[in-house]
Amino acid sequence: MTLCRLVYSSQGLPSLHYPDLMDIMEKSEKNNALVGLTGMLCFGDSMFLQVLEGDRQAVSNTYHRIVKDPRHCNFAIIECVEADQRLFGAWSMKTVQLGSYFPDRVKDIVIKYSPTSTFDPNRMNARQCLQFMLDLQALYKEMG
Repeated sequence: MTLCRLVYSSQGLPSLHYPDLMDIMEKSEKNNALVGLTGMLCFGDSMFLQVLEGDRQAVSNTYHRIVKDPRHCNFAIIECVEADQRLFGAWSMKTVQLGSYFPDRVKDIVIKYSPTSTFDPNRMNARQCLQFMLDLQALYKEMG
């Protein structure tokens, strides 16, 4: 098995609502656990940013299934690299809706890595996207 990490973004369609996010989260947690994937998904300002970690083939298969989901579009692979270790190993898929919890702290993290206060992972480089997700992970672990 070759451990890899994929970071990608996509844009949610205007018809995307909270129940859709819950559906995505539930299916992601179940499907990822079955194939040994871990990661994190965040959504804000109509944009998704996701990190998938695991076996290269499982990551690839999962990504190809995700791009067929009609609830989002404009997919962009930000980074796909071999990884020495998992960074999100505790979660089969943690989903974070930006602004739902700790909005001031999340806004500080967005501003730290983005040229504007609007969350747009396509305006951040790969290192910024990954560090953004790690900072969010730390915040959610800190806040329990």
